[in-house]
Amino acid sequence: MKSADQSSVKSAPQSAVSSFAVNQNIEAKLNLKDLEKIMTAFMPGPHYKGEQIRLDCDEFSERLRSTLKKGCKNDYIELFEKIDITKEGTVDWDKFVEYMLLEFYEEDEKVKTTQVPQWKELRMISSPHKDVIQRIELLKCMNRYVTVSKEGMVVFWDLQMKLAKNSRLSVEAIKQKDLWVTDCAVMANINKLAVTFTSKEIVIYDLSSKPDFNCQYRIQGFRYTPICLNYWFNSDDMEHSILSVGDMGGEVTAIIFYSAQTTLFPRPHHQGGKDGQHADEITTCIKLKTIPREKTKKSKLRLVHHDVHDGWVRYVKYMEHLECFISCSTGSKHSIILSYIDKVKSSMRSITLHYDSGVNCFDYHKRLNLIVTGGINNQVCLWNPYVVSKPVGILSGHMAPVIQVAVNQRKTQAMTFSKDKVLRVWDIQQQLCLQRIAGIFPKGPEVQSRMYFDDNVNRLFITFNYQLTALDMKVEVREQVLSHDQPISCVLYNPKHNQVLTSCIGGTVNVWMIDNGQKVKQFQDCHGQAEVVTMAMDEDESRLLTGGSDGSVRIWDFNGHCHHNLICAGGQSADISQIVMLKHSVTVMGWSRLLTIFRKSSFREYHVEATEWSGGSEHFDDILCADHHPPSLLVTGSYDGEIVVWNANSESLVKKLRHRSVLTTRESSSSTRSSSACDQRPITTESKTSEVEFSCVISRLILLKHRLQGGQHDGCDLISCGGTGWCRFWSITHTTLIHQFIAHPHAGNIIGTTDEENNYLVTGDSDGMVKIWSISNYLLNYDDIKADPERLTSWQAHQDVITSMQICKKLENFLLITASADCSVTLWDFHGGKIGDFGQEKHWRLDLALESLRNQETGDSGTQNEKEEKDFMDDFESRCTTATSVEDTRPQDQHQRHQVEDLDHRYNTWKKTVLGDTYKEERTQKRERKQPGTVPGFKRYLESVQTPYGVLNCSDLQQTWQVEKPDFVVNPHKYFGEKLFNSTDDAAAADENTQKHTTDDNQSIRDTRHLLKAAFDEKTFFPKELLEYETQMRTQHQHQLRLINSTKVGTIR
Repeated sequence: MKSADQSSVKSAPQSAVSSFAVNQNIEAKLNLKDLEKIMTAFMPGPHYKGEQIRLDCDEFSERLRSTLKKGCKNDYIELFEKIDITKEGTVDWDKFVEYMLLEFYEEDEKVKTTQVPQWKELRMISSPHKDVIQRIELLKCMNRYVTVSKEGMVVFWDLQMKLAKNSRLSVEAIKQKDLWVTDCAVMANINKLAVTFTSKEIVIYDLSSKPDFNCQYRIQGFRYTPICLNYWFNSDDMEHSILSVGDMGGEVTAIIFYSAQTTLFPRPHHQGGKDGQHADEITTCIKLKTIPREKTKKSKLRLVHHDVHDGWVRYVKYMEHLECFISCSTGSKHSIILSYIDKVKSSMRSITLHYDSGVNCFDYHKRLNLIVTGGINNQVCLWNPYVVSKPVGILSGHMAPVIQVAVNQRKTQAMTFSKDKVLRVWDIQQQLCLQRIAGIFPKGPEVQSRMYFDDNVNRLFITFNYQLTALDMKVEVREQVLSHDQPISCVLYNPKHNQVLTSCIGGTVNVWMIDNGQKVKQFQDCHGQAEVVTMAMDEDESRLLTGGSDGSVRIWDFNGHCHHNLICAGGQSADISQIVMLKHSVTVMGWSRLLTIFRKSSFREYHVEATEWSGGSEHFDDILCADHHPPSLLVTGSYDGEIVVWNANSESLVKKLRHRSVLTTRESSSSTRSSSACDQRPITTESKTSEVEFSCVISRLILLKHRLQGGQHDGCDLISCGGTGWCRFWSITHTTLIHQFIAHPHAGNIIGTTDEENNYLVTGDSDGMVKIWSISNYLLNYDDIKADPERLTSWQAHQDVITSMQICKKLENFLLITASADCSVTLWDFHGGKIGDFGQEKHWRLDLALESLRNQETGDSGTQNEKEEKDFMDDFESRCTTATSVEDTRPQDQHQRHQVEDLDHRYNTWKKTVLGDTYKEERTQKRERKQPGTVPGFKRYLESVQTPYGVLNCSDLQQTWQVEKPDFVVNPHKYFGEKLFNSTDDAAAADENTQKHTTDDNQSIRDTRHLLKAAFDEKTFFPKELLEYETQMRTQHQHQLRLINSTKVGTIR
C-alpha cells in the first residue's frame, strides 16, 4: 500500500511447489521426499537385509535421474564426483548420507550465526557516578560488575545490576579535585584493581580491604599520561601475568610478572607502619626506570615497550593466542600495530598493519582469528593477523566515526557503536549488517561512550558520560518461523474471506489463508516510514483501517487501494492504541485524554479532518483501550485504571467505574485473598507506589456482548485486563467491581479476548504465556460466589510479549490466533495444540491438523492416565468410606477382629474435610500429563530418516510358529524309569511297604526314602560321551591328587 494512486500489492504463489534458482546445485534442490526416493534406489525390495547397492557413475546418474525426474545427467555426474572423493568408482547410501550431512553442516552454521539478535527494552541504570564512566568490566571471581568513573568513583554491581558497593579512590599528596581517572583494569587473579591517573602514574588497589580500598603500589615515572590499560593472566599458571599500558605519546609499555600471586613488586623491609599499620597497608612507590628490562632466572618481573605510534594510543591488549600485543592509535601512519616480546631486548619487535586512517578501537575474535577495528573514517575493518598489507574485509554503513567495538565470541558476530549513537550488528563471515539500532539511546550533545559485552548472559553495556545503560538479548529460538521481518503489532480474522490479517511495526500488512497458512497478499509501506500499530475492520468486513505512528488512520480495500486518510493529531506523530467502529463514525484513541472522532458523513475527500467529541474530556489520563456494543454502548479505559461508560449515539457520559473506591466499600473474602496475593508478589519497580499505579493500567476492555444481548443480566458484563497480571470483572448495571484476581502472577502486562458466546476467556502476557479460562457460567448473577474462574489450560505460546489475539471457529472447533513481538503469528486449538506458524514452508490442511490433534488428545496414553487417576480416586474414596465388606475366612485373633470393627466408625475424610475436597479438586482439574506412547508413523519415520537408523530394517515381526515339545516330554518312558531291585520278592515287598507307608501319616519320610521311585536314570538321561568324559576327568583328578600327596610325603622325609 503506497497511496491512493500508487498501490503495491504482492501476491504469494498459489501452489506450494518449490522453485529453484538456476545456479543451485542438484543437492540443494532435494527435499525430504526426494531423499526417500534416493534411499529406495539404494535399497530396493521389501526383503532388504542390509546389503546396500553400490552404484558406479553411470548407474548413479541414470537411476537418480529417472527416480527424481529433475536435473540433467551432468548434474548427477558432478554430484557423484563430489561424493566419491576417494576415487573408488562406486558409492552407496552411507556415502551419500555422509556427504549430505557434511555439505550442509557449514551452511546450517551460517544460518544459525546470521540469526538477527532480538533485544529487550533498553534499561537506564541509575548510578552514583557524577562524571564520565571510563571502564566497565566483569569481576568473575566475585560475580560482580565494576564501573569506574573519571572522578574516581568505583561501583560494584551484582549480576542483576543492583548496587552492591561503591567507594571513592584517593591518592596521598594529590588533591581530590585534581585527580582524574583515565582508565582501569581488574587484576582478577590477585583481586586487585589497577588505575591510571592524570598524574602520570598507575596505582594498584587491594579490593579485599575493608571498608575502603587500600593503595598498595604506585608505579611512577611515565613520560606521558597513560590513557589505556589492560591486564592479562595465564589461567594455567596464575603467577604469570602482564600489565600493558598505552599513553598520549604513542608508547606502549608492558610489565610482565612471573610471581604475581606471591608479590607484584619487591617491598622494602618495614618493621611496621605508622600507628601500627600492617606491611600490606603501606604504599610502595616503584619507579619505572628501576624495573629490570631483561629476564633472568631470578627475576620476578620485566618491562618491555615500543614507541612506534604517532598518535595517542587508544587501546592496547595482549592476545595469548597470537602471543603478541595489539594496539591502536588515531594517528594516520601507524594506526594498528602488532608487537612481539623479544627474549633479550626490552624493545618489542613491531609489525604495522597498513591502513591510512586512524583507529579508535578494536577487538579480537579467537575462533575466526580476526581483528575487528573501528576507524575514524566510519569503516569497520577485518584483519588477518598474518596479512599486513590490507584488511580482508571492510564493513561500511556507519555515518560517523566508530568509537566502540565488541565481538560475540560464541557467534561470528561483531557489534559496533558510532559517534552518532547508532549500534550495528555485523555477521563477520558473511560481511553484512544484520541489525541497525538507533533512536533508543539517550539524546543530547556529544558524549563519551564505553561499551562492554558479556557473552555469558548476552548483555551489552553502553555508557553515555555518567549514564549507564544495558541491553539484554532475548533467548534465541532455533529454527523459528518468522511471519514478518519486524515484531507483530496486530492480528485480525476476516470470516467473510476466511483470512487472517497481520501487521508489523515495519509498516507491512500480510494476508493469510487460515485453512492452509498460505500468504496470499502483502501490502508494504502502508504508512510510509511509520509503523503500523493497530488495525480494525468495518462492520461489513470489506474495508481495513490501519493506524500508524505518524498520527493517521488509513482506510483500504483488500486490493491495496487507500480510500481515505484520517488525520488524528493535526498531522503530528501520535501513539494510536485502538480504532473503534461506531454506527455513524470512527473513533480513535491513545495519545490524549480525549476521543478523536471522524463522522462517516465527511468521508467525501481523501484527507479527512477530525471533529470534536461532544462528551468532552472525562478521563484524567491517556485513553488506552475501548469496546463497543451496538447500538449505543461504548466503554473506554485509561492509564490510571478508570473506566467511562458512554452513550455512543448522544456522545454523553453515562457512568464511571473505579476499582479503588469499590475495594474500600465492597470487601469479600475472595478479594481479600487476591489483595494479599498482590502484596506477596515481588516488587520489581523502584517503589511500591509505582507498582500499584501500574497495576491499575487497563490494556484491554472486553464487553460480554452475548450476555448484554439477552437484556436480562445481573452479573458480570465487562472484563478488564491490565498491568501486573490483573484481571477484573465488572458489572455496569450495578456500577461496581464484582471480582478481581491475578491471572498471570509474574507478568508485566496482559491482554485478553473472548469468543462470541462468552464461554471462554483467553489471556496472554508479556512473557508469551497463554491461559484459557471457563466463564460460561461464571458470575451470571451479582450474588454468585466470588471465586476465581476455572482455568482450562495454559501453555508457552511465544518467547516474547503477546501483542494481539483473535478467536475464531472453524469446523466446529475453536481456534486461537496469537501474534507476538518475536515476529511470529501462530494458530492453535483450544487445548494448546499447535497447528502451525503463518509463514512456515510446509502448508497445513486444517481438517487433517485438527483430526491429528484430536487423536493425540484422546490417545492411549491420555486414556490410560485418566483411567489410572479415576481408579486411584475411586479406590481412595472406597477405602475412606467403607470398611471391609468381605469377611476373611482365615482365623483372626481378638485384636484383629477389633480393628476390623473399628473401620465402620472411621470419619469420611474424602468428602467431609477441606483437605479432602481440595485434594480431589486439584486432581480433577489437573492438566493431563502426556505419557510416552506409540508414535503414529514412527516406523515410516525410521525408514526415511537420514541417520544410521535409516538403514535398519523396521519391518513387522514374523508370526511365531508352533513350538515342538522335546523328546523326553513326548516319550518319558525312554528317559525316566523305576529304581531296579535285585529280585522279584524285593519288588513285591517294596509294593507292600509302599501301600503301608502311604496310609500311615506318622511314618517318617527318612525311613521310606529308599522305597520311592527314582526321578530319572542318570545313565539313560545324559549322553554316553558326556558320562565317559566325566569319568575320565575324575580319574585324572584323583591321579593328580595322589601325585601331590606322595610329593609332600617325600619332602617331609
